[in-house]
Amino acid sequence: MLGVLLALLAAAVYGAGDFVGGLAARRISVLFVVGIGQVAGLAALLLLALLLPAPGMRTADMLWGAASGVSTMVGITLLYQALATGRMSVAAPVTALSALSLPVLFAYAGGDWPGWMPTLGIALAAIAVALISREADRAGVASGSARRALGLALAAGLGIGVFYVTMKQTHSDSGLWPLVAARASSTALFAIVALGMLAHIGRATLPATTLWAWAMLSGLLDSAANALYLLSSRAAPLAVVATLTSLYPASTVVLARVLLHERLRPAQLAGLLVATVAVVLIVQG
Repeated sequence: MLGVLLALLAAAVYGAGDFVGGLAARRISVLFVVGIGQVAGLAALLLLALLLPAPGMRTADMLWGAASGVSTMVGITLLYQALATGRMSVAAPVTALSALSLPVLFAYAGGDWPGWMPTLGIALAAIAVALISREADRAGVASGSARRALGLALAAGLGIGVFYVTMKQTHSDSGLWPLVAARASSTALFAIVALGMLAHIGRATLPATTLWAWAMLSGLLDSAANALYLLSSRAAPLAVVATLTSLYPASTVVLARVLLHERLRPAQLAGLLVATVAVVLIVQG
């Protein structure tokens, strides 16, 4: 049960981070947002890693962490660009569905069978994500931009899916240090790129302090969600944890509805209901 609760909490935090990052990416380069977020997130993860016990850390754990850092940063960069290009209520769910498929297939291929009831819940969760991503065609929207956002979202999901799989390979005795390795493997490059974008921040439509705050907040939320996912993956099967974590679009969609007043279609509301049923089935299983 602890793994399930941590995965659900990770989903909520992931969705909030994507919402904030998407807002910032609409007003300044996505590379700036990711780069500043990486630095803030690395500092937070380093502090958490020092506070939590790590009785036995292996070199393999750090290598898995470094590999996951590269994949997740590619995924997040593409995701933020997709959120900036298209509607948040579409890009986020498509990314989640793409990210969900890889770890679930990997887990089942490896014999990580959680049972029939959780399997039914996983199937319903995939349907829920698809329903939440439904959106009517709108007049005045360029089809080229919509297709580009869809492609970016699908590619982002694959990068995030690799993170789910590789981080599961780390040992629980390593604490949060694999996440520190993951963040460190990508922070330097993105930080350099972000600094190169400082010249453009003066042309943004929002004050520089606001953009810095949004970028840093998105990184902190992403790091917190990563830590919650890692802990949950050590307490529950990969297919279950990845599925519950991939429900994060619900958080993004709700925030977009409340703060940006994006309208939800009946299919999206149905998707939220199906997601609730999926969570119940997984928990009961």
